[in-house]
Amino acid sequence: MLHGREEELQALSGLVSDTRRGRGRALVVQGEAGIGKTALLRWAAAEAGSAMRVLGCSGVQAELPLAFGGLHQLLSPLLDLLPELPEQQAAALRSALGLSPAPTADLPVRIAALSLLRRAADETPLLVVVDDLQWLDRASAGVVLFAARRLDRLPIGLLAALREPEGAGDAGDLIGKAPAAPDTRDFPRIALHGLAEDAASALLDEQGWGTPGPTRRAIVSAVGGNPLALEEVVRLGDPPEVAERIVLTGTAPVGRRLRAVFAERTRGLPEQVRTLLLVAAAEDSGRTDIVLGAAGRLGADARALDAAERAGHLDLPGPRLRFRHPLVRAAVYADASTQSRARVHRALADELALSPEPAQGERAVWHRALAATGPDDRLAEMLEAGAAEVKRRGGLAAAAAVLHRAAQMSTAPQQHTRRLTAAADAAWKSGSPQLARPLLREALVRPADDVTRLELLRLQGMMELWDGDQEAAVARLLHVAELLTDRHTERAVDLTFMAVDGALRADRMDEALRAAAQIEAAGARDPGYARYGRWLAESLADRPRHGLSPWQLFDAAPKSLARDEAIRWVWAAALGTFGAPPRQVRAFTLEACAHLDATGMLAVYVLLLSWLAELEYRLGMWQECAAHAQEGLRAARDVGQPVLEADLLALLALLCAGRGQEDECREHAERALALAVTQGNRSAAATAQWALGRLALNADDYEEACERLGSLGRPGSPFAHRRLARRAALDGVEAQVRAGRREGAEQAAREFEQWSEQSTLTWPQLHRHALRALLAEGDAADKHFREALAAPGAADEPFIQARTAMLYGEWLRRTRHEGEARRQLRHAVEVLEGLGAEQEAERARRQLRAAGGATRRRRGDPTARLTVQELQVARLAAAGLSNREIGARLAVSPRTVGYHLYKIFPKLGISSRSQLRDADL
Repeated sequence: MLHGREEELQALSGLVSDTRRGRGRALVVQGEAGIGKTALLRWAAAEAGSAMRVLGCSGVQAELPLAFGGLHQLLSPLLDLLPELPEQQAAALRSALGLSPAPTADLPVRIAALSLLRRAADETPLLVVVDDLQWLDRASAGVVLFAARRLDRLPIGLLAALREPEGAGDAGDLIGKAPAAPDTRDFPRIALHGLAEDAASALLDEQGWGTPGPTRRAIVSAVGGNPLALEEVVRLGDPPEVAERIVLTGTAPVGRRLRAVFAERTRGLPEQVRTLLLVAAAEDSGRTDIVLGAAGRLGADARALDAAERAGHLDLPGPRLRFRHPLVRAAVYADASTQSRARVHRALADELALSPEPAQGERAVWHRALAATGPDDRLAEMLEAGAAEVKRRGGLAAAAAVLHRAAQMSTAPQQHTRRLTAAADAAWKSGSPQLARPLLREALVRPADDVTRLELLRLQGMMELWDGDQEAAVARLLHVAELLTDRHTERAVDLTFMAVDGALRADRMDEALRAAAQIEAAGARDPGYARYGRWLAESLADRPRHGLSPWQLFDAAPKSLARDEAIRWVWAAALGTFGAPPRQVRAFTLEACAHLDATGMLAVYVLLLSWLAELEYRLGMWQECAAHAQEGLRAARDVGQPVLEADLLALLALLCAGRGQEDECREHAERALALAVTQGNRSAAATAQWALGRLALNADDYEEACERLGSLGRPGSPFAHRRLARRAALDGVEAQVRAGRREGAEQAAREFEQWSEQSTLTWPQLHRHALRALLAEGDAADKHFREALAAPGAADEPFIQARTAMLYGEWLRRTRHEGEARRQLRHAVEVLEGLGAEQEAERARRQLRAAGGATRRRRGDPTARLTVQELQVARLAAAGLSNREIGARLAVSPRTVGYHLYKIFPKLGISSRSQLRDADL
């Protein structure tokens, strides 16, 4: 199996070596069935040796609907460490693993599982090996991918094997159309392909395949160099006969040919052995006792199990059995008749029903449903009740599959649609929009009562908002809100408010103002809505007058809105962003994010995280901005929110442009644009275009800068967005001035000035005076530069202020005011260096040298040398928390906290923990 895999083995060896040195990471091995993924995983586990602890689990296709089955397999060896976790985390894991009846949610389970792995890694480096990730139940897969994205600087390596989809009609599919595989696009991967001819030939030689060259090439070509197929065809008969049989199958996918091969091998077995194999294929949790019990009901005993093992189809490493390869199971199940499969599922249901374990009762109902040959309302009700239990334990993706099957078994059309809608809603909330969309499309064309129809339209609008076209989402959300107003004012207002977010992305200010008016009109039922709607309308018009802090806005929430904490946090953060001091808004948003993160409201958490990162960019807190944007990006992928993914990618592109990181800027911008174009997400597209325009401006390519920045305000441009065009106006006018386009620069400056005169916001004053200074001459230019730097709120935009100081210094040097020029340029250098805007800082340094000055050695704030996590650790330690308490708060191990403190002390110039209390953090 490892012939021709030298490069892949080297990559796996590197992962194992890095993990031992505390530099853990994740790696995905992807390829078709039989290509050698499992062999590579076993090699890596052996390579880990005694110096590491290997934990593993395997996805089981039949158990896709069962929540946290894979997680139980993975973490069972670590359950003795549960008491060492914070009680909330231990409780979440106990609930997810069926050890406690208490409810939980996906996010607490993910955090707790990562904490448990970190605790185990404190003792010995870990290698986590996950086979058949595509068949891992979605709740467990969510935990695995959550952990995989957070292995930096930990002695934990993760290796996952993922099968490439085999297309429709996959014979092993026990639950209808297989769900889409977990999204692993952001992980490095080893893509396995068929063996090259020389490697395949060496494998055939090893297997004793003594055929001539032409026949050999025909075989290798027919199976696409698939190692497992090459090994198996050798055992089927004489080489010429086998070669003819395989080559004559034509261009069928390799998966089908492999299944045909395995079916050929099992058809000649005794009936009892085939019965036992079919039971194992239909159940395949690995529980030997369950397989034997169900097989015994059908006349097959333990002797059949021994025969199956001798025939090379099963491995029995202990109390659990496994097929030598998933394709064996697929072939056995596909080759059986419908009647035989139903008989086996009934036997499994009867066997599982006798188990005292509650989870086995759920599986018994599932097998009865698979055995059913037609609709059965009683089974549909049992499945729906089971879905509620799965959902309570945090397995929303599994609940979606169960509800889908319940819908299929419903005789009443409206019940079918209701359960289908519930399945789509569960799939969407689980962060799996690719699963939810087909369910939603099916439900939309089926009969439904009024309540279900409104729920379908609401779900359609919300899915579009996070995963589709923004204009369509806004239209749907406002339409459903109008229909709900008389029946459910609170939900109608929630949808209307979310529509504002989409309208701002789509640059549809008319729709945003219409939404605000609808919220204000809801004041007839709750006066608080009239107040909130009016404040929202004023903020959208850039004339906020409420004068309240975010905390005051939070307390002033309408009574009905106050019952929904998530929406209450979002309202206060959104309204505060427009009118409150930005540093105050940041402090509030940090608190909101912490609350939403802790309570598992991940979808809303990502939204606020994106707002927080954008605010930190403007405040010049670029290190924090980068950390929060990256965390938001990971979370957006975790929960399937590509719209927010585009927003965050565009923001990262703008940040990289400011730092002069050209390659990273272009990469982020291209990815953002690819997403934004399909979403009608004009704000992300405009931000990405702004980033590329600033990149061109920094490179003195003024023509490209003019084109890109000018497109932000050009009607009909795919990048046009009025709010973003105003934010980028200073860059655009500078580009036009430097390109000699005086008329265009003056027109853009006039448009900005006309808008800013109507606004009560503070930030436009800095920009307005800076624009005037760029276009003025003599004393007028000097006056506007000074007024820009002294403008209210200028200190809250240090990047713009520093660039304005640099432009002023350049102007002063040209007008032979070298002394004042040096002062302005030196200030610009210090601020830009602190931000990491090295390209801009170098430009300011050149101007400073030309003015006869030299840059001072930067002293700065010592906390600027800390990473975001180091600063968090330092603040918590200064507050008196222990390493264990800090670790629980930040989801890191106590040893990691100690490692951070070891690096923090010299950076801050201190030598003990007690000195942290006196440090300015």
